[in-house]
Amino acid sequence: MDNKGSNKAYEITLVDFVVLLLRQWKVMLSCIAIVLLITLLVAFLKPVQYEFTTMYGVASYETVEGAKRGLETPEEVVAKVNNIFLEQQRRNILSDSSIAELPFEVSVNNPRNTLLLKIASAAEEKYQPLIERFHESLVLAIEDDQRNLVNMLKNNLQYQFEAYSEALEAARASSSETAGEIEAAYFEKVFLLERRIDSINEGEASQLAVQSLEPVGLGKGFIVAVGFLLALLFAPIAAVISIFAKKVRIAYQHGD
Repeated sequence: MDNKGSNKAYEITLVDFVVLLLRQWKVMLSCIAIVLLITLLVAFLKPVQYEFTTMYGVASYETVEGAKRGLETPEEVVAKVNNIFLEQQRRNILSDSSIAELPFEVSVNNPRNTLLLKIASAAEEKYQPLIERFHESLVLAIEDDQRNLVNMLKNNLQYQFEAYSEALEAARASSSETAGEIEAAYFEKVFLLERRIDSINEGEASQLAVQSLEPVGLGKGFIVAVGFLLALLFAPIAAVISIFAKKVRIAYQHGD
């Protein structure tokens, strides 16, 4: 009988539990106020960042079918930038500046189905001159590397062009019965080579460290909304912890 009475003494209904929580309204209100205060501080003290974007068109040429092809695929250029040029330019900037580390990250990717590289950095507006300097030096490194490929291709095509041009002149001067067919074949080769040489694009930046119109990252409204939800979530948890702490203290005092 005593055990049953003891068990009943510790039984609590949902209504009783809610009443216990409501009695801790000061604790819940304090928790909500603290969480909201921290949220507001985070939202309004968080630096406003913008994205700065540089677009670079890789060196390309036109195929016989009229399609544009890169001397290297954009993916190959991105791999070079990420594994070689980024670290080189980072070291150069740090050695020439008074800063210990760059206040921004640099990402490089290739927009789908294009011959473009997108170089992007997110930072505060005050860092735009440094970002522009970094992007410019990175573009120059890419241009120098691609210029070597362009020169190699041009030299190769020019050699072929001169060889076929000489063959074309020889065919025109020939009195052979097949001279006309040979001349037509060489003329087509010369025309296609000339067209391909003229179609070579050495690659260039179409924009340099252009600032986005809107800030990037989490907005202040979103941060405040999340903070409000967290405040409502933590308030009853804080109340339960408070009730538990009081029960433990009372039990400890009675034990003494």
